[in-house]
Amino acid sequence: MRLNFSELPSPSLSRQNTSLLGHDLHHSRASTHPHLLSTRRKPRRWPLVFRFIKGAIHGAILVHVVFHAVFTAFVVCLDRYVFDTVGLPNTIIPSLSIVVGLMLVFRNQTSYNRFWDGRNGMTTVTTCIRNLVRTILTNAYNPTTPLTAAEKADIERIIRILTALPFALKNHLRAEWGAALAMLGSDVTGDGTAVYNPVYAGLLPAGLVGHEDEGLGLPFQLTFFVDGFIKRGVERGWYHAPGASQMQAQLNGLVDAFGKMETIKLTPIPVAHL
Repeated sequence: MRLNFSELPSPSLSRQNTSLLGHDLHHSRASTHPHLLSTRRKPRRWPLVFRFIKGAIHGAILVHVVFHAVFTAFVVCLDRYVFDTVGLPNTIIPSLSIVVGLMLVFRNQTSYNRFWDGRNGMTTVTTCIRNLVRTILTNAYNPTTPLTAAEKADIERIIRILTALPFALKNHLRAEWGAALAMLGSDVTGDGTAVYNPVYAGLLPAGLVGHEDEGLGLPFQLTFFVDGFIKRGVERGWYHAPGASQMQAQLNGLVDAFGKMETIKLTPIPVAHL
């Protein structure tokens, strides 16, 4: 599915929503904290083991658990009512326990390594984006020449693209192709106009055409705009060669972390660990 964003209306910023929110709060501005929602504050009504809906694996393992329970009941019935005993010799049990223990250790270690590597990859992406935004905002100007309206629009556009990168990366790793469009019925509103997904509203550049159906992921496609901006900044005299090289290194680190997370997603756990 190819996405053509040239026909999409350019959504306005959320200043109007902010003003309405301020009106609802009787014109009082509350202080905000960047990491306020980074930890869970809402008390859980049920322990995690009893969560059967969001983020639960009960549906995936239900059949296996029932099968093992029935098999265990069958063996117990044979042991108590049919044969004298169906137990294993004591010399075999230690060997089986060692094998099972090794399987559990390798599987848990492999699963945790994939989780930890993914977290580190996402941290690398966040750090590279922060460094790029900081460098762009503090160095994208020429002391002798004021910025033109087009240059200001270019800087704002690249900051929005960098903001959209984590969302695009999340959708790409989840195989949510075309997630930049809001799927409303037939992908259009009541008047036949395509609309942005609210998450990407105001972040993606106008006229962007997605090529996810051809194997070009949206996160990788957005890095082209960042690379082009760095080149234009050097030509405008905003960055010297070492500074541009450092920005390129940050962009390369971002793409490298993106590739590592793709590897985690595409590489299954070895069969021997299952």
